[in-house]
Parts: sequence; structure tokens; C-alpha cells
Amino acid sequence: MAKQSHYGATAKVFHWLVVALLIVQYPLGKFMPHIHRGMTPGDAMTFHISFGITILALMVLRLFWRITHPVAPARSLATWQQLLSEAVHWLLYALVLATTMTGWFFASERGWSISLFSVVPLPMLPTEGSLLADAIGNWHGTMEWALLVVVGAHVGAAMAHTFIFRDQIIQRMLPEKPMVVRTGNLKPEVVAMKPARQSRAG
Repeated sequence: MAKQSHYGATAKVFHWLVVALLIVQYPLGKFMPHIHRGMTPGDAMTFHISFGITILALMVLRLFWRITHPVAPARSLATWQQLLSEAVHWLLYALVLATTMTGWFFASERGWSISLFSVVPLPMLPTEGSLLADAIGNWHGTMEWALLVVVGAHVGAAMAHTFIFRDQIIQRMLPEKPMVVRTGNLKPEVVAMKPARQSRAG
């Protein structure tokens, strides 16, 4: 399968939706009450889980789209930079999937009745009463921090390419600017194409 030279609109939408949800998800997770045995999930926990499931769904779709619509690394990058960029992208996918899945496993192990934004019931994963409860919770926290570190490195690299190297790498993930056709002093009606029937009649 031939690789595209740039990201399409669908890939960009997936990317920025996940970014927006992660910006909401991290503060929401920090403001949640302390989790203990026998507690029932409140609104903060429900929203945290719901955002996590939404991110998981978007990432699965994003991963499928990435595999079926591969994009070639920027030619302006050195070979080692291309390899590093590709590795960071796949690491981000893996960490997002691991973080959201461990959160879902943890909520299921606690026996919480999970619903998507208090509307759509979600299936419980078969982990209730598991001896791995504490481990799953620790893995979830570790994945959160690891994801935050890698995202920070990813953003730092994008800023470096924008303000230091000035190679326009970040433009690959930004909306494309509309093409402006300059017509000098010509009026719009002068350059407009006439309908086919009118041109024949003239």
C-alpha cells in the first residue's frame, strides 16, 4: 500500500479530538475523590470513565485509519528522526490504549455499574473480585504518567520544529489553508465562466 505524503482531514479530526479529550481527562482524573473499596462512582468518576471509553473508541478508529491510510515521514527529516518519529507515534497509540483499557478493567474489578455519560450502559469486563485489583490500579496510574511524559516530548518536538528548525512539520497536522487565486484588478464577473448554453448562444 502506497503511503500518502500528508495527513488527510479524517486523520486530523481524530488527532485533535483525542487531544481535546485528553486535555479534559487529566484534570478530571486529578479532581476525583480517593478511590476505596465499597464506594460508588459519582459524577466525576462517571465522566472520567466516559471520556476514557470515548478516547478508546477514537483511538481504535484512528489506529485502523492509520493502518489503512499510511503516511510517509516528512522528507525534510533525517533518517534517524523519521524512525524516532514513527516510534513515538506508535508508542503514543500503545499508551493511550493501555491507559484506557486498564481504567476500564479497574472500574469493572470494583464492580461499578458503568454507563457512557449516564446514558448508555457499558459491559463489565470479567475482572470483578480479581486478585489483580491493586496491580491494575497501579498500572493505570503508571500508564497515565508515561503517556503524559511521551505527549510532552511529542509536543516539545513539534515546538522545536516550529520555532527552532522552522521546517513546517507541524503543518502536516493543521488544517490546510484555502488557495487564493489572485486576479489583479479584474472584477469577479469578468473572470467568471459563463454557462455552456449561454456561451453557445453568444
